[in-house]
Amino acid sequence: MNKRRKSKGEVAVVVVCAVVGFLVAIQLKSVKLNTAVDDTSASRLETLQSLYNEALDKNEGLEQQLAQAQQELAAYREQAAAGDETGEALKTEIEHLQVAAGMTDVTGPGVTVVMEDSSQTNVTGDEADYLIHDSDIMSVINELRSAGAEAVSLNGERIMATSEIRCTGAVVTVNGRRYAAPYVIFAIGDPTTLYNALTMRNGVVDVLGQWGISVKVTTSDQLLITKYNGTIDYQYAQILPPESQEEVMG
Repeated sequence: MNKRRKSKGEVAVVVVCAVVGFLVAIQLKSVKLNTAVDDTSASRLETLQSLYNEALDKNEGLEQQLAQAQQELAAYREQAAAGDETGEALKTEIEHLQVAAGMTDVTGPGVTVVMEDSSQTNVTGDEADYLIHDSDIMSVINELRSAGAEAVSLNGERIMATSEIRCTGAVVTVNGRRYAAPYVIFAIGDPTTLYNALTMRNGVVDVLGQWGISVKVTTSDQLLITKYNGTIDYQYAQILPPESQEEVMG
């Protein structure tokens, strides 16, 4: 009887030890996995922090370049203003180039265009059919430019020759910044011509209206379009010297 009880007790102890050993093994494995996850997270955080710091340094460098260029331009303008008629002509040319390049604030008459996503009931099953896309915005801007718009902005961003307008998810990126609808376009030019170009029959407003996308166009006697605040860094395009131009033309 005692031997049987002793045998059962030993079996119970063995079972308990096995269970405890199993639980300890699981706990150690969990600790190792958590440690590995923590190490991975820490490594990723360190990488992201490094990339963030690099982006900040690059942005500060570009801002310094822009400030220096603006100072140099101001100095050239002062020199031109203090000179003779040739200096005045140079000053005028610089001002015209600044306007064309989008590097200065401009004001004048034009139109305001407000674009909003469709509020119609979705009958196609594809929600994207009722949202404004980059191609829709480009259609409006191209129409304005064809009608003689001299300066254009989108949600406050000056549209340059190098400006990108592209969909990034449910928003649109322009000049590296992301914006959601509504999209507000300012265009300086002859108000009547610009308005008629957009609202003509079967024009861009009519086409977008077929999908319920709202495009409101209003004329204005005075609009303000601010300058482009970024920097343009040409790495491949170079100015062709006059002697090389003669060779190309010859």
